[in-house]
Amino acid sequence: MNFKTRRIIALIVTAVALAAVWMFAWIEESRLGHSSYFTGFTTLATLFVLILLGMRRRLPMWPLGKMASWTQVHLYTGIFASGVYIMHVPALVGGGHFEFALSMVFWVVAASGFYGVYVSRTVPKRLTAVGHEHRFDRVDWNRSQIAELAQSVLEETGKTPAGQVLENFYNDTLRHFFTQRPSFAYVLIPTGNRRRRLLGNLKDLDRYLENDSRVTAGRFAALVRKRDDLDYQFALQLRLRVWLVVHATFSVVLTAAAVIHAVLALRFTL
Repeated sequence: MNFKTRRIIALIVTAVALAAVWMFAWIEESRLGHSSYFTGFTTLATLFVLILLGMRRRLPMWPLGKMASWTQVHLYTGIFASGVYIMHVPALVGGGHFEFALSMVFWVVAASGFYGVYVSRTVPKRLTAVGHEHRFDRVDWNRSQIAELAQSVLEETGKTPAGQVLENFYNDTLRHFFTQRPSFAYVLIPTGNRRRRLLGNLKDLDRYLENDSRVTAGRFAALVRKRDDLDYQFALQLRLRVWLVVHATFSVVLTAAAVIHAVLALRFTL
């Protein structure tokens, strides 16, 4: 069974489950019952299921099937939870202070969950396309190694007019690039603009260089590419880690707030 077929089946199952919940809630409402109890506790139970599914995904060593399958279950359970929540609430954003906060936390969790589906499918491909993948906890060490290599290349530059051109360019432009962390804007949206600009500036120096200094410029260009690849991987890996922390934290907050909401609802209506 291919991925497209599995996705269609999962969507059908999710739609049928939502239709069943809606039908049961409609029948309960027509009998003058409290359909909000049913939809509310269904949402709460689904939140606990999602947390358990998330815990399963954090423990890949357990022999309980493929991780990709559990990720798909998590995704469609999240879609189901969003649908039942919409049935439960009179408005997508609550009116009271607690209800407003609860609804906002829910939508933050839902939005971060769907965003997580996107990044978990696109970021690994982008990391693989770069080539060698660096460990996140060794990024600073790798940066310092590249900076030391660049400094050693500079020290090998001869005291010729062409060598002086390269030294000036290094001090004015490349030193900051090799010794400083990437800007927040780059980490937020990593692009190739910085890389192209630096390589273009190095290329523009070619007419001032001799054969030996052109080789040195080529070594600087290789280090620019290596450092840019490292920063690019760092930005993508950081995106995954930040998403994971945000989604997991707000999921726990949401579940705790939902339990409080359920207790208060039972207390004031029974």
